[in-house]
Amino acid sequence: MSDILQLESILNKDYESVDLVSFQQWIENIDELSKLSVGVIIGPSDDISLIKGHLDFIELIALDFNNFDDGRGYSHAYLLSKRWQFSGEIIGINAHIDQLQFMIRSGVTSYILLDSYIGLNEEDYADGFSICYQEAANNSGLQQKY
Repeated sequence: MSDILQLESILNKDYESVDLVSFQQWIENIDELSKLSVGVIIGPSDDISLIKGHLDFIELIALDFNNFDDGRGYSHAYLLSKRWQFSGEIIGINAHIDQLQFMIRSGVTSYILLDSYIGLNEEDYADGFSICYQEAANNSGLQQKY
């Protein structure tokens, strides 16, 4: 797919540029990188439990959602935001528009869509459901039905 982002840096919520390192780079150079304000790109197959004890040293986390049918990014977002109380931003990158509602509900704070979705009405996809059947990191505005 040609519109997959290969990011070296990303803008945070304050519009400041944050350098990104891969999950593997973080693990291999944790002592050096924990002294810098960097973000970490996490793929679906990365074992995020390896960074659990170092979350205070990570500026932001970019979860790669490029593989549409791999839901591990949602689990990563939930663990980071709810169970481990990561206080930084969790940005979904390489996002497909159909994933927005689920990304937001699982704890992703912002996202960058694949280029092929630019120009589409994101609100239709981010706020497309009014009823949910399970608890989630963000159920705001949703009526829960069981």
